[in-house]
Amino acid sequence: MNKLKTMISNSRSAINISFIIVLIFVGVLLNVRLRTLMYDFSEDQVAQQASIIAEKSSDSFGSVMDSLKSRSNALKDQEDEIVQKIMAIFSRSEGPVTLGLAAADGSAAFGEPVNIADFPAVQEAFRGNPSSCYNADRGLMFCYPVFHGENIKYVLYEIYPPQMLRGRFGVHCYDGQGRAAVMSLKNEILVPFADGEMSETAQFISSDNIPVFEELRDDLEYSDAVSKQINLNGSDYFVFASKLEKTDYFLLGFVPASIAAAGANDITSLVTNVFMLLTVLFIAGAIFLMMNTIKLHENEELVKEKQIAEEASRAKSEFLAEMSHEIRTPINAILGMDELILREYTDPELRKYALNIRNAGNTLMSTINDILDFSKIESGKMQLVPVEYDVSLMIYDLVSMIKPRAEQKGLNFIVSADEKIPRTLYGDNIRLKQCALNILTNAVKYTESGSVTMTVSFRQTDDRHIMIRLSVKDTGIGIRPEDLERLFSPFERMELTRNRSVEGTGLGMSIVKNLLAMMDSKIEVQSDYGKGSVFSFEVEQEVRSWRGMGSYESGVEEAANEETGSREHLTAPGARILIVDDIEMNLTVASGLLKQTEITVDTALGAKEGLELTETREYDIIFIDDRMPGMSGVDMLRELRKRENNPNCGKTCIVLTANAISGARDNYIKQGFEDYLSKPIDAAELENMLIRYLPADKAVITHESTETPEKKTSAEMTDEMDRFKDYIGNDDKLYDAMHLLLNRTAGRK
Repeated sequence: MNKLKTMISNSRSAINISFIIVLIFVGVLLNVRLRTLMYDFSEDQVAQQASIIAEKSSDSFGSVMDSLKSRSNALKDQEDEIVQKIMAIFSRSEGPVTLGLAAADGSAAFGEPVNIADFPAVQEAFRGNPSSCYNADRGLMFCYPVFHGENIKYVLYEIYPPQMLRGRFGVHCYDGQGRAAVMSLKNEILVPFADGEMSETAQFISSDNIPVFEELRDDLEYSDAVSKQINLNGSDYFVFASKLEKTDYFLLGFVPASIAAAGANDITSLVTNVFMLLTVLFIAGAIFLMMNTIKLHENEELVKEKQIAEEASRAKSEFLAEMSHEIRTPINAILGMDELILREYTDPELRKYALNIRNAGNTLMSTINDILDFSKIESGKMQLVPVEYDVSLMIYDLVSMIKPRAEQKGLNFIVSADEKIPRTLYGDNIRLKQCALNILTNAVKYTESGSVTMTVSFRQTDDRHIMIRLSVKDTGIGIRPEDLERLFSPFERMELTRNRSVEGTGLGMSIVKNLLAMMDSKIEVQSDYGKGSVFSFEVEQEVRSWRGMGSYESGVEEAANEETGSREHLTAPGARILIVDDIEMNLTVASGLLKQTEITVDTALGAKEGLELTETREYDIIFIDDRMPGMSGVDMLRELRKRENNPNCGKTCIVLTANAISGARDNYIKQGFEDYLSKPIDAAELENMLIRYLPADKAVITHESTETPEKKTSAEMTDEMDRFKDYIGNDDKLYDAMHLLLNRTAGRK
């Protein structure tokens, strides 16, 4: 018996080490990928900001040209005497600006003569084109033709001396934290930085940086504004360039990466914390399973039963065998395998762990989706998805996310939730929770001492609806009255100098404002600068059960006890579908979700294998992953539609994709897919899609719950483990450890 316990203990250590190594590896991959996505996103935003700045700068140049145009119209068709008098009047208000009138022979009709070699814009204006040019000694000249009849008689010009350009045309950006200069195509500095020392411009536009600027300028041939992240003198910056409309000049500047991408570290830290939580939960689950295994080994009959159970289905952790470069792929595996655990196990402790994993994974997805949500909101493609939900679980999720962060800063996190709030409501709880989470996160960020208080209450509006109200009060720094208007602007940060150490993207409150507007609500703000703020909102929700939720702390326990596994509402024993994906883990998750529907599921590892299967068998539905090497899902669909003799040429094809960018669904529909199913795959959404597209004579709708899944045979288990070994290579020790864990997880009470 001691020998057996020693063997089990050694296996347990190997499993724990394997779990920790793999989870750390997943965390590192996600951090790297997420940071790359954030900086790419920041580059796009900096380029957009550069375009806005360039537009303002163009207006400054345009106002000068508009003034010259107006004066040129006053001189048009006038006799020379009148021209001289008008020019004398114009010149009185110019100050240090040189105003003159050049004749066609190069002489000065008014003012001082100019050398066309020094100012080629004069000659261009005589061709009928308003123009400007720059001379390092004299400054910036603006020229406009003066017509006499149909001919150009003079060129009206203004010369702004070099010492005046900074004050007249200087560019301010990023609240003085960034720098921008106006450059000629010859890399001459026309207008130096408006902020900072004059020497700073020349230092930045140095020979060491010329290659970077030339690359940006080349990129301007394909875009009006561009941005690039670089490292200068050991610090990270975003340099940007943008065209100035109606000129031959362009805007060039830079902004510190800490200002432009301030939220990257915050999101990366959140991802790390979530994965730490997942690591703890997985280890706790493994320990729980191993303790049961020891008890099984103490009884000979249980040992025999354990040996049979070792041939059952794969464990919840099999998703760790494969990683893709897409950030949603590992999350798809986490949530998919966790769904299988909730379907197949009834042990309350294990189910509680699984529910926590699901909540943490969904929270991570919600965080990542914040970035994508902003693009959807901007394009007007954000949609609300109302569902039936448990209020106590929503409050529990919020507390689970915010309380540790508050306690880490030494803050007192206070929760006041009316126990009479109807427990079961109907609405978009994901967006509602997203609004609350963003407000709570900001409250913790900007509060250094004291407390953060969340109050949840309600008022009944009619016999079917209530207004649920959430209020967050903090003892933080507060907001100045003049900053309230900027609070909800995207990428805006209040008091950058004071809040330099506070991380954030500046997107949170903008998203909250837009989401609440979609729910016919708005956020209310009361703030006492230096003392704290109160943020609150209320949203109408439909009541599905008037039973009071009671204490929210007990909600998660009750949910774990009440939920007896995902209910299968569909059986279709006569149906056959095909799932095509280049990642075998995704095929395993999708097949597992359909296991109890009695649908015959064929899988193909890649588009080529999928096309071969379509030639020999007829399917009711074909699910195709889009991003596959060699032949993409779109390419496979096109090839399938071309093969008129293929029995599946006109069959329903649904795209499987982790692409959640705004407009992705419409794009796939245009490509020829009948529908779109996003990863991570939601079991209920998958089932509804099958009900929608399977032939009516093959789909049987039931409301029976499934408790005990059919166990797999020894041959099936061996085949799955052989495929699993393909992911981890020839590491026999890791293979044996994972084999043991998978077999233990497959046990039944």
